Amino acid sequence: MKRLHWVVIAGVAGGCGSSNNNNGGTGGTGGMTTEPVTVTFVRHDNPQYKTADQAAFKAYTDTHSNVTINDTTIDYRSLVSSLVADLSRDQFTYDFVLIPPSLLCTFADHLQDVPPGVVSLAEAQNTFFAAPLAGSTCNSKLKGLPVEYNLEYGGVVVNVDKYMAKFGKTTNWSKWDDFMADAQALVERDGSGKPLANGLDIDPDWPQPAKHIFFSSILQRGGKYFGADGKTFDFTTKEAKEAFTAMVGLFQGDKPVMFPSLVPDKNTFVTTRLAAGATGFGWNDPTKPLSIMGYCGTWGLPSTTSQVPMGVNTKYDFYPLPPMVGTEHRFVQNSGWAFAVPKTSKHPEVAWDIIKSMALSPEAMRKWSAVTGSLPALKVNGTAAAAAADPVLAKVQPLLEKGQWVGYIPATAIETVEGAIVSNLFAAGKGPTVTGGKTIDQALTDMQTTANAAIKQAQ
Repeated sequence: MKRLHWVVIAGVAGGCGSSNNNNGGTGGTGGMTTEPVTVTFVRHDNPQYKTADQAAFKAYTDTHSNVTINDTTIDYRSLVSSLVADLSRDQFTYDFVLIPPSLLCTFADHLQDVPPGVVSLAEAQNTFFAAPLAGSTCNSKLKGLPVEYNLEYGGVVVNVDKYMAKFGKTTNWSKWDDFMADAQALVERDGSGKPLANGLDIDPDWPQPAKHIFFSSILQRGGKYFGADGKTFDFTTKEAKEAFTAMVGLFQGDKPVMFPSLVPDKNTFVTTRLAAGATGFGWNDPTKPLSIMGYCGTWGLPSTTSQVPMGVNTKYDFYPLPPMVGTEHRFVQNSGWAFAVPKTSKHPEVAWDIIKSMALSPEAMRKWSAVTGSLPALKVNGTAAAAAADPVLAKVQPLLEKGQWVGYIPATAIETVEGAIVSNLFAAGKGPTVTGGKTIDQALTDMQTTANAAIKQAQ
């Protein structure tokens, strides 16, 4: 799964506003050695990414017989801990790395600039979609090359069998209210009215949907989520309160669409609940899902289908959503995973050549995305013509030019910022009369205070 586990990050040097032109002695990929060389690489523990990376690495070494690529896979928590403990102190032992979404600029001082011989910033701006590229551009210096468009906005994975049984048709939402009406109707209950399956699932332990719905809804209302300084948050605005109130409505009122009581306290995730049930929750049956629709990116489709219990043949698909407010999509995204080379790399020329063979090759990235379920960072792979042969990409292709990077949040503050948003959303969803619950105003105040304190401490 693409789920980004929360991590405790401390003591990171550098930032998006910092830059260092020392590229560790490499001026590009020219003059590469023909002597045997072994380069090292580390990634997070997404099995689809590992499969796609290794196929691309094999294609490279098949034509570069002197190069051996030793790749390492570690869990997300360990990867970020290594970036904090080692990369931020220029003690990183790998030649290149996939940097998590929105964290790259925190480590800008410890990463090489992308050499002009690979691609210039101007060339990159014509090559990549603006939203993912922005997260790899630090103080006007290109520090990495994105490999995906991290779209966590504007779509849901749907249990097509359940949807068809309920409505006798496929989805066709032209307005947000139409989508919400379907989500309300898809809630499954027993004869006493007890909920058995959520109509719409937004994960309480994974901040991305909550953050992107909230920020994007503010933008669609004509507001801003950053304050006047462009660095800290302002959730006191009319637009922020309206956006948050609408989100809290998912859990409250006459027709809520999600019930936290249907979320097991362990071994669960939004795609897991779409695929399967759990003993003691909902239907009390591991073969009966706890949710009918789940808010996540296109990657959620292969993640869901890979978790369907043996012997169950449920059909799932991904469907785009209309804007939450108005008729124009305005939304944020987390930049996406990007290849980068630390200044401590022992073989930077070879590392950049491998990265170039992947991130800048439309054919290589089409193969990579087909395995990972990711959306393309390359513009040429995200055109309407390119999407004609890819049904899932075709559904979200019109969004790719419209997104914007969420903006710089220091790595030491990201966990706290995102955790404050999702935890306060679910606290407000309980309401102030329930233990652990809050009013909307209390939740917004706590979000802003907690998030800004973390940002201030990180600066």
